[in-house]
Amino acid sequence: MKYVVDAGSRRKPVLIEGHLRMGGSNPAGEVINANSLYLTRGGKPWLPVMGEFHFTRFPHGQWEEELLKMKAGGIQIVATYVFWIHHEEIEGSFEWSGDKDLRKFVKLCRKNGLEVLVRIGPWAHGECRNGGFPDWIYGRCALRTNDEDYLRYVRKLYEEIDKQIEGLSFQDGGPIVGIQFDNELTDNAEHLRTLKSMARGIGMQAPLYTVTGWGGPGGARIPKDEVLPLFGGYPDHPWDKHTNPLPPGPHYFFHSVRNDPSIGSDLFGEKAAEIKDLEDIERYPDGCCELGGGVQITYHRRPVIQADDVAAMAMIKIANGCNLLGYYMYHGGTQPIGQLATMQESNPQGNQLPVRSYDFQAPIGEFGGIRDSYRKLKRLHLFVHDFGERLAPMTAAYPQARPSSLEDTDTVRVAARTNGDSGFLFFNNYQRLTEMADKDGVQVELRLPGGDLNVPANGFTLKKDAYFFWPFHMDLDGARLKYATAQPLCLLRGDGETTYVFFEVPGVKPEFTFDPATVADVQAKEGTVLPQDGALVVRDLLSGLACEFVVRSVAGHVVKVLTITEEQSLHLWKGQAFGDERLIVCEGNVAFGEDDLRISGTGADTLAFAVYPPVEHSIACGGVTLTPFQDKMDIFQTFKPSAQTREVEFSWKPTRDPSLNGDFFKYLFEDKGQEGAAPEWEIRIDAKAFDEANDVTLIIDFIGDVAQAYIGGQCIADQFYNGVPWRIGLKRFREALASEPIVLKISPLLKKRDIYMPSKPPEDCRSEILALSAEAEYTIVIDDGKRGD
Repeated sequence: MKYVVDAGSRRKPVLIEGHLRMGGSNPAGEVINANSLYLTRGGKPWLPVMGEFHFTRFPHGQWEEELLKMKAGGIQIVATYVFWIHHEEIEGSFEWSGDKDLRKFVKLCRKNGLEVLVRIGPWAHGECRNGGFPDWIYGRCALRTNDEDYLRYVRKLYEEIDKQIEGLSFQDGGPIVGIQFDNELTDNAEHLRTLKSMARGIGMQAPLYTVTGWGGPGGARIPKDEVLPLFGGYPDHPWDKHTNPLPPGPHYFFHSVRNDPSIGSDLFGEKAAEIKDLEDIERYPDGCCELGGGVQITYHRRPVIQADDVAAMAMIKIANGCNLLGYYMYHGGTQPIGQLATMQESNPQGNQLPVRSYDFQAPIGEFGGIRDSYRKLKRLHLFVHDFGERLAPMTAAYPQARPSSLEDTDTVRVAARTNGDSGFLFFNNYQRLTEMADKDGVQVELRLPGGDLNVPANGFTLKKDAYFFWPFHMDLDGARLKYATAQPLCLLRGDGETTYVFFEVPGVKPEFTFDPATVADVQAKEGTVLPQDGALVVRDLLSGLACEFVVRSVAGHVVKVLTITEEQSLHLWKGQAFGDERLIVCEGNVAFGEDDLRISGTGADTLAFAVYPPVEHSIACGGVTLTPFQDKMDIFQTFKPSAQTREVEFSWKPTRDPSLNGDFFKYLFEDKGQEGAAPEWEIRIDAKAFDEANDVTLIIDFIGDVAQAYIGGQCIADQFYNGVPWRIGLKRFREALASEPIVLKISPLLKKRDIYMPSKPPEDCRSEILALSAEAEYTIVIDDGKRGD
């Protein structure tokens, strides 16, 4: 199964510069701009990672903690909507305090080294009531047009936003690097031009101006060269009207089309079977603002998103040429309750969403919990951060033999991203909700200007559900790596040497094949180094934290190559710690503070961590000096801080007969004059657990239809049943829980309800709690020992 990729004679897009009306310099003279292929920063190619987090959907007292999680996960730019209805629900009464404090949120991003893209609307969608429009504006003007009355209202909104972000643009030395106008507007380029002109005239500025580019058979209509059209793609479509499983989607294939007309098709319709890009697409770099970090469930469609559904899509976007990786959502949240109405998108003719939950199955969930998708995306982000400057100018090259249709699961999915001589070779054998098979004897023949290169030399087995990429003709500080059968992860630069980190991919033993003309010496404590077919090969490696070999290039540079296991790659973090940039391996969740390291986990074993390069001075946890453990063969120091953990005490009992089988959903949406008959349970949590714990998560495994949790008579969380245990973070309710129980209501799941979920019960199901538990999360702070915990 040899696949030929002619990288040398691929179609090379023309680089156009200076045509886009954007760009800006900060007070230090650093310039952010864009050309037709990629973004630039300081005159160099720039490939940033962006994640959506809505400040009005999360308690402001916890914003900083969540932003640090996003930064540790590899996010550089935080994208956020300014929902008009959240700030001016009552006409003329703007609210910018508490959870609505845009200025505080942007300044916290700046404090923690994050940049911001503000999506200023006026229309947002975002599963918000009216798409973010206040109720009072309806009937007064022609919305989303250049109608004079509408623009008068928009100007007032923009003036208020400008007051909040005044002095915080990149040009002023602030963190705002981008502004998005409106959202999913497909047919009114002149209106988008007007919105930009209005915002600029009021005083809002940023180096980058964006719009959403999808929709229709050929994408949105945009004002030429005024804005960057950004695209997206989701692993499922909960907005679709039907309740059938989705057919195979295009996002698990290598191709060059950016537009996805299925996004928002509930709003403007999917108008053509042929998907193509908008006119003049090659004038703009390829970027995403809504690559699905998950999906929000609707009442009629309740898909369950797995980590690989998200991570495989992200890798494929990079392979296809994406140069701005933007996720929607990266961090979930909770819909606020307004003074006049709830704030979720819900109507009998369209989507019906939970009243409170906007979890989105995102990498960081509604209450700040970290999912497996966070870890799988993090390792891609580490690579993009360290190799993005090389990667951004590279373009995609595809094999001669490609899948014949979206149903083709036999043809190997492979592509290269290359500058014509060097690059990265991508493989994908994963597709959501599809049974894939191992593919034996896979080999790629790369046709390059300097001659053909077979990767690998003898073929390999591409395991089912595997997706990964390998480098070819990669420069390791003067040593030319012809190819490696391990995925590059990140690098560390030290005094006179660089450490390149790789990890082992499923079912393939790591081998590193060098051009011997560029290598003076290779020293390996383990493994085999031998000449083979005109190359110098390092193989027989045992991946792990001790698996390091050293290469000295002919030019005299020293390069260390560290190869860890796939499991270890999921637990590897990189950031400033203890006075230097370091690698941290930890099963817990790591955040890098201004001058400390913060580790969160559910037990003492998850708080242990390993550090590279070793720390030469003492470090402490809570004022107690930590003693490192280091095996003779290991290059990492290991620390095992102690932490007091305990079981969280709780009790629960039914307060309404659980055998009741009333149709509670009908009560909620149709017959509100009738008394609901949903079974209820009362749950009491020992609030003293918060004396040691940073958070406590209530885990409810249940069967039913709609579940709602109340404290003091207020609905604080809700969930549509889809077979996945419901997790409610309790930190934000800790004061109320000292005196109030949680009251849980669950309506029965009726067979007659037309609902899609992966494993819907075939018959009516009464409401039932299958299991209930409470899990504490503890956070420790590691510092230089001069401060207390």
